[in-house]
Amino acid sequence: MKRFASIALIIIIGGLGVLFISLKTLQPQVCGVKDFEPFCGTTNLSENAYEGKQIFNANCAACHKLDRDMTGPALREIGKKYDTLTIIKFLHGNKTLIKSKGYNNVCVNFPNLTYEEASNLLKYTQ
Repeated sequence: MKRFASIALIIIIGGLGVLFISLKTLQPQVCGVKDFEPFCGTTNLSENAYEGKQIFNANCAACHKLDRDMTGPALREIGKKYDTLTIIKFLHGNKTLIKSKGYNNVCVNFPNLTYEEASNLLKYTQ
């Protein structure tokens, strides 16, 4: 019995040692890190697409989904139909550029959306 307790103690101490060594080798993320670190389901997104996702969630997600129609149409691959300049003009208020097929509500204007933000939004919807 004494031998079993000694072996169990050695295994536990060894396991704790390995745990502490492995935790010590992890580098914490600090402010100002230049490398983009994906998280929470964003592992397949580039940094620009991730920023586009944030824009989508803040401005578009109330009426649109990527893969199914809601109040507005699904926006997956909208960048294949329209270029960034057309999208930004549409979101700034020129609603004649994109024809709304069967949707009674007109998309809200986003006059402060920049060209870069619209480009990132299209990268997310790819």
